[in-house]
Amino acid sequence: MLVSFRKSVEVLIANLGGLRWTSQTRKMQTTNEIKLSIGSLVGCKKVSVYDGKEYFSFQGIPFAEPPLGKLRFKDPLPIKPWQGVKQCTKPGNPCFQIHEFSNQLIGSEDCLFLNVYTPKIFGPNELKPVMVWIHGGGFTCGSGDDELYAPDFFVHKDVVLVCINYRVGVLGFLSLGNSDVPGNAGLKDQVLALKWVQENIGHFGGDANNVTIFGESAGAASCHILSMSNMARGLFHKVIMQSGSALNPWGYVENTIPRAFLLGELLGKKTSDADELISFLRDQTKEDLIVSQSKVLCQRELRQLFYPFVPCKEVAGTGTNLLTESPERLLKSGQFAQVPYIIGMTSKEGIISLKEPKLLSKLEKINGDVDRFVPHELNVPGIAEHVFPQVKHFYFGNHPVSRETLDQYIDLYSDLCVTIGLNKSLKYICNKGLKDVYVYQFTFEGELGFFKRYIKTVVPEAPPGVSHADDLGYIFHSNFVNGREFPLAPNCPERKIVDTFITLWTNFAANGNPNGSSIQVDWKPNDPHEFKYLNIGEELAMVNSKLMKERDDFWEKIYSKYSPAPKL
Repeated sequence: MLVSFRKSVEVLIANLGGLRWTSQTRKMQTTNEIKLSIGSLVGCKKVSVYDGKEYFSFQGIPFAEPPLGKLRFKDPLPIKPWQGVKQCTKPGNPCFQIHEFSNQLIGSEDCLFLNVYTPKIFGPNELKPVMVWIHGGGFTCGSGDDELYAPDFFVHKDVVLVCINYRVGVLGFLSLGNSDVPGNAGLKDQVLALKWVQENIGHFGGDANNVTIFGESAGAASCHILSMSNMARGLFHKVIMQSGSALNPWGYVENTIPRAFLLGELLGKKTSDADELISFLRDQTKEDLIVSQSKVLCQRELRQLFYPFVPCKEVAGTGTNLLTESPERLLKSGQFAQVPYIIGMTSKEGIISLKEPKLLSKLEKINGDVDRFVPHELNVPGIAEHVFPQVKHFYFGNHPVSRETLDQYIDLYSDLCVTIGLNKSLKYICNKGLKDVYVYQFTFEGELGFFKRYIKTVVPEAPPGVSHADDLGYIFHSNFVNGREFPLAPNCPERKIVDTFITLWTNFAANGNPNGSSIQVDWKPNDPHEFKYLNIGEELAMVNSKLMKERDDFWEKIYSKYSPAPKL
């Protein structure tokens, strides 16, 4: 759910002072040619800022045909073989979008590329675990490139890292419920990238039989949906979900078809005919599509954490379908991959809400705004008026929403945005008897937490805690901005957290268990009768509790009393 901060990059960097552009100019040496069945390619050698060691980088590898012209909005097609040797030494295009930091239009519709990073090219008898990163961005922006997701922290471990692009926004998630545009093309891009990994990763030293998918925010929700889809079955063997699930309000919408017709109307075509609409939309410029997509949401939907085009339920029988039932129904019935999971969140996800323009000046108005307090599925007549005062009293007591109660507002936003859906997902998974489910909370607040540092330049009153997406700075090096230059001193807290975080994640990728000789705490998996999680802070510690227990207990009572019959 990384969203545009609506500020120029120049102002952002000037405010942060310590953060700066880093071109990451490095002396590069072309790698040996790698011959795939679809064509030959070369990458380059780079040097990790983490430990100064060389690694192999292959960027901008196409895995699908460019979804242009008549292929716009359609399911992806595998890349056709190419002639000659493809130079894969720089990232491919991101999907056309409004950039999450600069607010500028960037990218291209020709965007289906992936990047592979490996510490060395291993022989066939020494293949290494594969980790496939799916980026966040509210299904509306982002890419898998090293602008934010450079591999420097991972490549000193014995894993092969793959970072993928997929179509976002209307280009990736338009749905008309027919065989031409059944929906979820962006998720199907992810599936095709995973198929590419199965077919080709051995040439880069990766083990196709040991693949972990992991992602943050919308990337985590993507991983969650893939774990429920037959289309992705067998393409991965472990799952890591950071700060997101398919049960979050922004992670799935039952039906987005009306939004497609509204988009057409906004662009000048009012019609009830799907064929007429899709022909019209394919003729529109990518700029008009992307700039107009947010206008299909009403103010209520915007306040309830919706994005315009996101994963939805497809109409069964409309071509090759990825998701024809709601995620909640699939979870409830146990239709999800029975593999090891890591699932968790940061301590103050809702701090990212403070990026809302002029939020502090409208806190008084928020006091009576039901949409800010009631989950969208409970925000219906006959229910919302009962839930609203209970929520308000639980979080704020007899106090109004104000600068003095900003911490409570952030807790509420955290729960509506992440915690409720994440805990509900965990309960479904554990209630089906899955034993290898590791739960965590990330509580370390340091220099590499870029989002919190930015927000504090806008809202100095931001309370202590770790914002949504701040954990990213401890698993990926950023080539866009750096909180501090690497290498960090060996005794630096940030370096210690990077070491620990990467070790936990790569141990899990290797064998489905994050523990190891260098991890001083035994991270015990969850079970339905004894919830527990690992606190990842300056020290590691096991906590015998659900995530945000007191608040989750409150929401369990609310849902048990007021929840309408679920749309299963």
